[in-house]
Amino acid sequence: MEDKDNKGWVKGWVVVRSSPWHLVGVFATEEDAETEARKMGDKYEVHYGSHRTGSDDFVWGE
Repeated sequence: MEDKDNKGWVKGWVVVRSSPWHLVGVFATEEDAETEARKMGDKYEVHYGSHRTGSDDFVWGE
C-alpha cells in the first residue's frame, strides 16, 4: 500500500535481519511475512512499517 506521507515509499509487513542488515521482502499480510521469516531462520524478524521502493531502506516504530 502506498505511504501517502512519503512519496516513493510503500507500507507493508517486512522480513528483515538486523545484523548484518538484510531486507528479504515486503508482504501485504503479517501472515505471509511470518511464513517467510520462519523459512529464513531465527535471526529474521517481521515488522510493519514503510519501505522505500527500489532500495533496502525500511523504517518502523517499536
